[in-house]
Amino acid sequence: MSGSSGAAPARPRDIWTRLAVDPLADPLARWLARHRVVTPNRVTGVSGALGVAAAVCLATGRLREGGVLFLLRFFADCVDGKVARLQGTGSARGAVFDVGTDVVCVVGAYAALAYWATREGHVGPAWSAALLVSLGWYGWALAHRKHLASLAGRGDGGSRLHERRDVPVLGGWLGLCRRLGMSPVPWAVEVETVVLGLLPVLGPRWAPQGVYLACAFYLVATTVNFARLARLAALMDQSRASVGGASR
Repeated sequence: MSGSSGAAPARPRDIWTRLAVDPLADPLARWLARHRVVTPNRVTGVSGALGVAAAVCLATGRLREGGVLFLLRFFADCVDGKVARLQGTGSARGAVFDVGTDVVCVVGAYAALAYWATREGHVGPAWSAALLVSLGWYGWALAHRKHLASLAGRGDGGSRLHERRDVPVLGGWLGLCRRLGMSPVPWAVEVETVVLGLLPVLGPRWAPQGVYLACAFYLVATTVNFARLARLAALMDQSRASVGGASR
């Protein structure tokens, strides 16, 4: 994204992506990018198929298979962007296809897990409804924050904690994150990985706990995004006021 202050700096990689996915996905993407039959959209299609299969497994109680398929889905989702960059074949339509596939797969997997957990009596219907509602709120707040931040020339409006050098307690960790180009705080990717991948792999004793964890995370994350939205709106109002005052 870009704004009035120029191109925004690249966002750091998520912790799970940087440490667990990139070491395997980078060499695979380099190998795949050499083959003309492989295109980013085809890799995205594979990611989507894995995501649908994961949702079906989760809904029908085949939790371990569903968890593994969801982890593979995320891996493929990371590979498609790498292939696009290596081949120089990125496109706006491809980006829309990628985002749309992500939304369908993640929301579908959450809905499937909530359906299974409710049907089996592990969680009440209210919790399943709360999960889907909080997920919807989070998605809206995140998209609106990015839109507003782009208009304000503030990148995507996310946290810049990794750039700070005035937090002595976290100094070593933040320095490592800067060197690795990695976010210092686990966020949505890590929660999706735990709730839809790792906990289901551990079986029916652990998978239902993901509903509670996801509810708590998305409510907190939405609150954070609304706070960032308020700050961005205030900055934009101040900027407009100053421009209006200068033009009088």
